[in-house]
Amino acid sequence: TTYNNMAAVLNAQGNYDRAMELYEKCLAIELDTLGPGHPDVASTNSNMASVLARKSNYDRAMELYETCLAVLLDTLGPGHRNVASTYSCMASVLNA
Repeated sequence: TTYNNMAAVLNAQGNYDRAMELYEKCLAIELDTLGPGHPDVASTNSNMASVLARKSNYDRAMELYETCLAVLLDTLGPGHRNVASTYSCMASVLNA
């Protein structure tokens, strides 16, 4: 979505608070239209977790990565590359 794309730019620029605001708007729309078990919702949760990790909010970042992982395992299966990527992101948070 446009909110997601705008948030990605803000995240890259280091404007984390504004990025989170837009990711939250995006997530609200996705939850309303797609439901909580959709891979797009998982992706937005992952994007939000990335921002939180950059802000050193590791506990909340891990919570969102865990939410993301649960959806991806359910919808895409354990062998999907997005699942592997999420495990990698989670390991980075644990290593921080």
